[in-house]
Amino acid sequence: MEKTQSVKSRLLLNLALLLALVGLGLYAYLRPGEEQEPGIAVSQLERSEVVRVRIERGTAMNVEMVQRDGTWLMLQPYQTRVEQLQVARLLDLTEATASDMLPAENLSRYGLDPPAARVTLNDQSFSFGNTNEITNEQYLASGDHVYLIRTFLGYNIPLEVTKLLSHKLLADSEKPVAFDFGNWQAVKNDKGAWSLQGKSAATGDDAPTADQLNVWAAEWNLASALSVEPFQGTPRGELISIQLGNGKSATFRVLSRQPDVQLLRVEEKMLYRLGTDAGGRLLDPYRVAAS
Repeated sequence: MEKTQSVKSRLLLNLALLLALVGLGLYAYLRPGEEQEPGIAVSQLERSEVVRVRIERGTAMNVEMVQRDGTWLMLQPYQTRVEQLQVARLLDLTEATASDMLPAENLSRYGLDPPAARVTLNDQSFSFGNTNEITNEQYLASGDHVYLIRTFLGYNIPLEVTKLLSHKLLADSEKPVAFDFGNWQAVKNDKGAWSLQGKSAATGDDAPTADQLNVWAAEWNLASALSVEPFQGTPRGELISIQLGNGKSATFRVLSRQPDVQLLRVEEKMLYRLGTDAGGRLLDPYRVAAS
C-alpha cells in the first residue's frame, strides 16, 4: 500500500511540475512585449530626396556621384555609371538610428579628427570614426553631435573606387533600337521586330528569326561583365555603334575575342571583360540562333 501511494505521489508531483512549466510557457508567450525605446535618428533626409553623394577617405578616395533620370552616375574621378546597389547601401544612412548621442567635442577621442571616412548626402555630411569596444558600435559625427550607430553602415562604404563601377554594359534606361557593326546592322522596326541588314543578313535555316533577334538584343540589355576597370590608352578594334531609344548612342570597341571578350565603352572609357560564351553571343546573333 505504501509503495502504491509513493508511486501516486511521484506521478502527482511530475504532473504538477508539467502544469507549472506549461503555465510559464503560456505566460511568456501571451504577456505583452517590452516596449523598446525608439532609436535616435541621425538625419532628417528622405532616401528619395538624395540626388548627390560624395565619398571621401582622406587623400586616397574622393568620389562624386549624382542621380539623373533615375540612374546614378559618377562624376569624379571617372565619368561613368555606378552600381545602383552600392549607392542604395550608402542611402541607408537616411534611415539610420543611434543608441546614444553625444556633443561633438574632443572628436579625436572618437577617431573623428580626422575621420576614417566621410559620406555626404546632398548637403549633410557623416563622418565615421572608431568602433566602441564595449558596445561594438561605431562613432558617427554629423552636425553638432556624435552618434553611436551599428557598424554595418560603415562597412557599406567601399574601400576602392572600382567597387562602385557598374558591371552592366548598358543602363536599364538605355534601350537599343539599332546596332551597327560596320559591315552589318540589326534594326528594330516600329512594331518592335528586329531584322538583319548587310553581309551577315544571310537567308536560310541558320539565319536568326525575329524572336531570336529579340533574345539577342535583350542580352545586350542584361549583359553584366565579370569585371570592369578604367581604360587608359588609345582604343583600337572593331567599332560597334548602338542607337538608343532615348535618342542617344553608345559606342563600343572590341579589344579582344580570346581568351576573353573585352569591350571598351568609348564615351565612358570603361573596359568590360566577359566570358567567351556570353561575350561571343553579343557579337554574333547567329550564335543565338544556333543555341
